[in-house]
Amino acid sequence: MAPTGLAVIGMSKPKPAPRSRQKRRAKAARAAAPAVLRRGDPADGEHRLSRALWLAQALRQRIISGFYRPGERIREAELRAEFGFSNGPIRQALQTVVADGLAERAPWQSLRIKLLNQEQIVELFQVRSALLEYAAELAARNASPDALENAAALKRSIDEGLSKIKAGAGHPSFNGQLSQWLLAAAGNEVLRDIWDKTMQQTLIYVNASLMRGQGTKSRVLIHKLVDRICGGDIAQARAAARELTRQTLVDLGIDGTV
Repeated sequence: MAPTGLAVIGMSKPKPAPRSRQKRRAKAARAAAPAVLRRGDPADGEHRLSRALWLAQALRQRIISGFYRPGERIREAELRAEFGFSNGPIRQALQTVVADGLAERAPWQSLRIKLLNQEQIVELFQVRSALLEYAAELAARNASPDALENAAALKRSIDEGLSKIKAGAGHPSFNGQLSQWLLAAAGNEVLRDIWDKTMQQTLIYVNASLMRGQGTKSRVLIHKLVDRICGGDIAQARAAARELTRQTLVDLGIDGTV
């Protein structure tokens, strides 16, 4: 049997969060929540929509960063207790992360973070590699002055995050910073739309890869990709994108061709 997504990113089978962890989650969520989302707000349509959108983004962030692990279940009752929201916004938010491809809901069961086996992860990254390479080509051709100006800040941000990992400061979520910069530089809205709808799930494994490998080799490849794009070198930009994808799988301990 092929290893599961938990095995390849070095995780054990998820267990229910202990009460102390649930309390910490609730405390952090209350501190971070915008005022319009705090318990006791008017339950009009605008606020319900705001709650649903905000919670969907919070859940998306947790899934991508590894706070919720592949295979872990998210229960509506726990979200009600943590955030103080009613069923409506919670169910809308959960449906959003299902539509994002980050979670799934089996009949008569609570929602579960999507769990992939090794073969499925390789297939997912084969698609990612194809889109990333073409985005790199378009970016090398079309990068605007703004995109080029933002390149240095992007590299610094990624370097700072990787330094935190090496210092044992926990998991900084990169939120797809590289891909979003690259897609903006590419200037193709259809490609961006396809990416946003289909590639969010890869960020779970990209972030896990950076944690496992501490970004030692990926950092060099990220800089190389950004520099090749800024230099307008199409062939080398495509090659760097593919090399970076391969390194992601290597750091995950996955043997697959992309």
